[in-house]
Amino acid sequence: MRPTRTGWVLLAAASVAGIILLSAVLVFAPSLLFGPRSPISGLTASVSADKDGYLPGEPVLITFTVTNAGDGIADVRFGSRCLASYAIRAPDGSAIYDYVSHFACLPAFANFSLRPGDSRVFTFSWGQTSDSGFPVLTSRAYRVQGSLRSMIPSPGPSAETSIFVMGSATEPNLAFTAQMDQAVYDPGNLAKVSVTLTNIGLDAVTMHFANPCFAQFVVLDPTGEAVYNSSKWWGCIQVLADVTLAPGESRSHVFPWNLSSDTGQPLPGGHEYRVVPSFLWGYASSYQRFVSRTDVATFTLTGSASSFGT
Repeated sequence: MRPTRTGWVLLAAASVAGIILLSAVLVFAPSLLFGPRSPISGLTASVSADKDGYLPGEPVLITFTVTNAGDGIADVRFGSRCLASYAIRAPDGSAIYDYVSHFACLPAFANFSLRPGDSRVFTFSWGQTSDSGFPVLTSRAYRVQGSLRSMIPSPGPSAETSIFVMGSATEPNLAFTAQMDQAVYDPGNLAKVSVTLTNIGLDAVTMHFANPCFAQFVVLDPTGEAVYNSSKWWGCIQVLADVTLAPGESRSHVFPWNLSSDTGQPLPGGHEYRVVPSFLWGYASSYQRFVSRTDVATFTLTGSASSFGT
């Protein structure tokens, strides 16, 4: 017997209801069974090496960690067998070694879930060779980049750290010195600040910079607050520059400064200030840890004393 018009209507309504119910199950069942899923932004990454400095040819043990910093369970999906990888780069960003170029990352579907606060750890070992198989240059810093090779989220989170491959059994040993051309200044004077980097170690050190201006100085008021940073006012042409310092060798830069603050206003008079030299912030992670001595300069600015922090 053929269905009546009313029967067709009821059949269509039942079909629609079934589709709606199935959609609801697909959407809400995972949440009911496993809890809410966290947004992609909940995943964070970190990478570390087992040491800061390495002898030539010494294995570099790399740990890459992915953490769910969100409020719900995070599902991570992959399209290959390589769930995570690492790459080694020179300080200027040029490629030295890429993990995926040397291992068969065959297509394969995989996934894992992380509850809030849980982490997944991946470990690697790099033998200090380039993609061509040759040993990398010594007495140089290298950037280690770890990344999650996920399909969802895409791209996966990544992180970076730096290491130093030594030329001998000793780590680089550097010293920074700041020096003023006068001990006392009057308001309106033009000061000349010398920042000197010296190799006080036993071996030559080669450093790679994106421009010739690799140093800076920060001025601290009597309360210890930074009131001036030279890097905010001095720019350099972006030209790759290698600096090699033999033992005992120095490299200096002189900054003219009008005794103003970062706001461009004259510093308050009647106080003594400290001048602290260092690498530019962009190079601090690679080389600042090898600075074992920092000689700070001081100067006095004449005038009526005024209080700070008011």
